Amino acid sequence: MNLAIIHYPVFDKRGDIVATSISNLELHDVARSCMTYGVQLCYIVTPLPRQRQIADSLIDHWTRGYGTVYNPDRAEALRLVRTADSIDEMMVQIRNEGEPLVIGTSSRPRANAIGYPELKKRVAHEDRPFLLLFGTGWGLPPEVIERCDRMLEPVKGRGEYNHLSLRVAIGIVLDRILGDRGGEK
Repeated sequence: MNLAIIHYPVFDKRGDIVATSISNLELHDVARSCMTYGVQLCYIVTPLPRQRQIADSLIDHWTRGYGTVYNPDRAEALRLVRTADSIDEMMVQIRNEGEPLVIGTSSRPRANAIGYPELKKRVAHEDRPFLLLFGTGWGLPPEVIERCDRMLEPVKGRGEYNHLSLRVAIGIVLDRILGDRGGEK
């Protein structure tokens, strides 16, 4: 299982296509979630060279610099994180393992969405790469959704409000798909 955090193209709250900023907390928290659930690689996708440079510098500090001595566990987790300048660049890297099943995420219900139990079974039993796409900002635009083989059903709380932070949503989704539920398969 691979994961991608898409910073471009994504919607802003007005519905415009934008690039969102990468945050330090995002890198650390998502890396730790990926490590906990056995994700192979986490891609951070942005066309903004300065954003990739900052992210790569942080990753380098924790995986090759003083951070590797200061906190070896964090260093191990951050070794799972890669940057890519586009979805196309990331897909070339992932396709080296085979053609992935690309699963998009959204906070809105979608027709023909795959449920967590079905995806969990497929991940456990199919010998192929899987890729989960998470949009930042206000979500993935149609041109990204069209590249997905399926959309995952949204994480839903109890009320109408449904706007989780990216880090929380990723943790919930990974737990539902890759978590150990006492032997449940």
